Amino acid sequence: MAGDDTQPGRQYNFDTGDLLESSETWWKARGKTAETAANDLESLIEQVKPLFDENYWGDCVEGRATHTLFRDFIDTLATALAEQSASARNLSQACYEAARTIATADHDSATAI
Repeated sequence: MAGDDTQPGRQYNFDTGDLLESSETWWKARGKTAETAANDLESLIEQVKPLFDENYWGDCVEGRATHTLFRDFIDTLATALAEQSASARNLSQACYEAARTIATADHDSATAI
C-alpha cells in the first residue's frame, strides 16, 4: 500500500501520483482515531465544567468580577470543546461509512466477476 515503506509517523502519505488508493482498513483506523478524540474531548469537558463554580475571591466587586471572568472563560472553553467533539464524532461516522462503502463495493465487484 502507499505509505508502507515510509518512516514511522508518515505512513498515511496519500501522494500516489496519478493513482487513487483507498483502503477499508485505513478508513476504519481514521474512524477509530476520530472516535477516540471525540470521547477524550467529552471527558475533558466533564473535567473542565466544574472549575470555578464557586466564588473563592469573596462577595466583593473584585471577587465577583474575577469569578465572572474565570467562569466566562470556562464556559467558552467548554462550548468550544463540545463543538470539536461533535465535529470529531461526525468525522468518525463519515470514516466508518466510507469503510462500509468500500467493503460493499469490493463485495459487489467480486460477486459480479
